[in-house]
Formats: sequence, C-alpha cells, structure tokens
Amino acid sequence: MIYMKIIGINTSPREGSNVRIALENALEASKAKGAETEIFDINKMNITACQGDNYCKSHEGKCAVDDDMQKIYKAIEEADGVILATPVYFFDVNAQAKLFIDRLYSYFQFPFVETYGTKKFAMIVSQGMEDPELFKGTLNKQVEAFGFLGFDVQGLTVVPDNNIPGAIKDKENQLAQVKAVGEKIVE
Repeated sequence: MIYMKIIGINTSPREGSNVRIALENALEASKAKGAETEIFDINKMNITACQGDNYCKSHEGKCAVDDDMQKIYKAIEEADGVILATPVYFFDVNAQAKLFIDRLYSYFQFPFVETYGTKKFAMIVSQGMEDPELFKGTLNKQVEAFGFLGFDVQGLTVVPDNNIPGAIKDKENQLAQVKAVGEKIVE
C-alpha cells in the first residue's frame, strides 16, 4: 500500500452538494489506495481575501493574514496532493474557490517546490449545464495557476448536468470519473 496524504478543498457552500459528494468519492478512492485524507470546507472557515500587501514576498512565502487559511497552508505543505472541488455558478469557479486560489499568491515567486516538494493537483468541477466543455477555457486557466506554482497537475474533471443537489449520487459514470481522480493522484 502507498502512504500519501491527500487533502480535499471543498468550495461549495451547499450542504449535500454535488461537488462535496464528488470530492468525498475521490478521497475514498485515495484512501482505498492507502492515502490519508482530509477535507477542508472553505465556506465554513474564516478566510479573508488576499490583501496584496506582499508580506509573503519578504517572509519566505508566509502570509501575514492570520486566519483559517493558515491551517490550509500547513496541510498543503505537509500533503502529497491536493484535490480542489468547486461548483460553477457563473462561467468559472465559484467565489470561495477563487478566494482560496488567490490566497495561494503567498507561494508566488517563492521556491515552493524546493521548500515543500512537488505536490500533485487535480480539480473536480460540478456544473448545472449539460455540456462539460462549456466552461473549460476559464476553468483551465485556474488549473494552470497551480502548474505555474509548481504543482504536478493531474487534470480537470467536469461532472455536468448536476444542478439539483445530490443528483450525482445516481450517476455511476460520474462517480467512476471522480473515483479515478482519487486513484490517479496517489499513483
């Protein structure tokens, strides 16, 4: 069995959301392969927007904002992989996902990989629209940000036609897709 630590970042504010269910399934697959897993629910945490003060630039990538994001930084630094799970409400990742992504600015222009090692990254997106390609242009830009920071990008998985909370539970093909994400990130 492989020992790795994989963290999941859930950005949906909805209880029982499709994206939370997708993330849970992905992490269960990681756990089945021997990984330790943990989920952070961004909407339930006290996370402030990036202040753009550049404190991180002169303090080895450490953010000056003392909020719950500090717990996530520590988890990322100790993890082997990160799965970001976000709904699309309006053409892109939701506001909670963008808040999380923007706070990773503290790792920008800092030798993240040299300091903490290469981390694998995957993104799971749930959307109400039926066409899984519809928002991929903007979503891939968010994924590219992780590659730019030095993460080993494993890919973007979109599970469409999930406007009703819990709809994914009855979609075996989509559950199989997200389980594959969880398996791949520990390989």
